[in-house]
Amino acid sequence: MVTVFSSKRLRSLGFGEKDIRKAVRCCLQKVRRGQFVLTQTCDQQAHAVLQDVHSASSTSYPQVFGDIRDNSEDLKSLIRSYADDRLPDAVFSHVSAALLHDLDPPFPAVDKCEMIRTGTRRSSTTLRIRDRTVPPGDICSVGGLPVTAPIRTLVDIARDYEPEFSVPLLSDALRRRLVSKEELWAALPPAHRGCRTAALAISLADENHESAAESITAVKFHRFDITGMVPQVETFDSAGNFLGRNDFRHEKLELIVECHGVGKYFMGRNNPDEASRKNHERHMKLLNAGYRIFNLVWADLFRPHEFIKIKAELDTLAKNEPDQHGK
Repeated sequence: MVTVFSSKRLRSLGFGEKDIRKAVRCCLQKVRRGQFVLTQTCDQQAHAVLQDVHSASSTSYPQVFGDIRDNSEDLKSLIRSYADDRLPDAVFSHVSAALLHDLDPPFPAVDKCEMIRTGTRRSSTTLRIRDRTVPPGDICSVGGLPVTAPIRTLVDIARDYEPEFSVPLLSDALRRRLVSKEELWAALPPAHRGCRTAALAISLADENHESAAESITAVKFHRFDITGMVPQVETFDSAGNFLGRNDFRHEKLELIVECHGVGKYFMGRNNPDEASRKNHERHMKLLNAGYRIFNLVWADLFRPHEFIKIKAELDTLAKNEPDQHGK
């Protein structure tokens, strides 16, 4: 978590309005009205007390990535600003709870802190409270904050967000063995709003999805009526030579889909040039073995063109496939 100071706390530390404005131009960032996060170290003597409080609290500074992950970092600061400013019995939920459980959203979908509280429904520019009941067994503590437990968090997100957002989180949790499919199905409340959407998300989630891009691709396969695509399949040529492990390969037809999502090459151990070279070599081997290959970049996942082409190619391959009599 990060170190957040309220205006009241800053005043108690000797900061006037002018001092706060100066600090905002240095090492403080305004999170919302009356709440500020310490973003970095500084050598200003006037701000030394802020750094001392930060050091004593064993918290961290917000990370800066220069990409969409910064949205999650901003949201974490907003969540922390409500730690001492929430209604009694309110529980952090949905995306806020996911972040507290170290689940990484695939893309920015919300810029508000989310909570659940029985009998309260509220929405502002920085906070959304949903009126629902959370049994004690569905609540845990993370960093001293009341949070919906991982299974409840994932089911809530699956109910209230589109599968493009929820399936990557569900697949990540399955892959990390945080939950099981059986637990997710058991936690899904029957005949509640959003349960049909949640059921679809759970059915599409797969522990074999190795990235958010693969999970979103699986959702798009469903949207475009593309069936038979199996995730993470090892492919061999007719002589039994290993050609590569593919993100998706059709169960019968010679068609492969590879997902090159955000950071696929730049967040791993290998440098991007080396990873790209190996990917090109694998691509050529598969082409020479007769496979039709579609390479999807992150932007392709949010527009229909490539999926329409994949569907059309599969239909063509199916028509040209010899029948059981070899005709």
